[in-house]
Amino acid sequence: MAPSPVINLDRELDRLFQGPFAEFVGARNGVAAMLKKAGRADESARVRGLAKPSYTAWLVNQLYWSARDEFDAFLKAADRLRAAEQAMIEGKKAGNHAELTAARAAALEGLMTRASQRAAEEGTPLSPALGERLKTTIDAIGSYGSAEARHHRGRLQEDLDPPGFAAFAALASGAKPAPAPARKAAASPPAEPPRLVVGRSIGVDHSARQAAADARAALQEALAAAGRAQDVANAAAEAERKARVAAEAARARLAEVERAHKSAEAEVSATTAALKSRQADARKAAAAAATAHKVVERVRERSNL
Repeated sequence: MAPSPVINLDRELDRLFQGPFAEFVGARNGVAAMLKKAGRADESARVRGLAKPSYTAWLVNQLYWSARDEFDAFLKAADRLRAAEQAMIEGKKAGNHAELTAARAAALEGLMTRASQRAAEEGTPLSPALGERLKTTIDAIGSYGSAEARHHRGRLQEDLDPPGFAAFAALASGAKPAPAPARKAAASPPAEPPRLVVGRSIGVDHSARQAAADARAALQEALAAAGRAQDVANAAAEAERKARVAAEAARARLAEVERAHKSAEAEVSATTAALKSRQADARKAAAAAATAHKVVERVRERSNL
């Protein structure tokens, strides 16, 4: 019996989160089936339990995998601005704050441009609402800093919000803000790095915060579904237009064929009539020739007499 192939789960997960958005569930189930076949049932179950990323979270992952230089440049710009702001809170001078702010904003816009291009390639262009949601998520990643972002880049499953008031209070005290659980807790295999989580807000009721988070998540999914539905409708309308043009062209060709058929029928009729006339003439000529031969024979017979 051949030994089971060695499966590098980290590499398989990287491939999974790099793959096309529409193929995530099928690819995920394929990895789970492969793990199960290899006797790694627990990991298989955890992989199968991975939630499909939101569309905008998927785009963030694509930025990490296909625009790493721009992604890292944004994180560095965000870190520099964060350090300058902490210095200002501590009463130190940060004369280049405006330049750092502009650099961070420019890096963010660069990532948005790349994400918009990738969305167009995927077939689901960014709507204004999806673009705003994506920008908020990227901005949140920068707000947490590269140290936090390093734990989850490339495998983000859901949208993020910037740190709440507690994070800014921690920044003012010089402490590192403690992130709170994200909106959805998806099961993940041990090999997957921990995901970045959002900061808690002080004085906000947990149930209200959770309800608002769920509403935002539902809205995000609805917007993404609406965008995909509109794309499907546009594609269907274009297909209908092409089918209509093709049908009209086919009808024109059919009419041409029918006209050619009628012309051919008329030509066949005329040719047939001419053939019959020629056949009659041929029969008459043959009869006349036979009569002439008989006359010749009789003349010969008389001559012999």
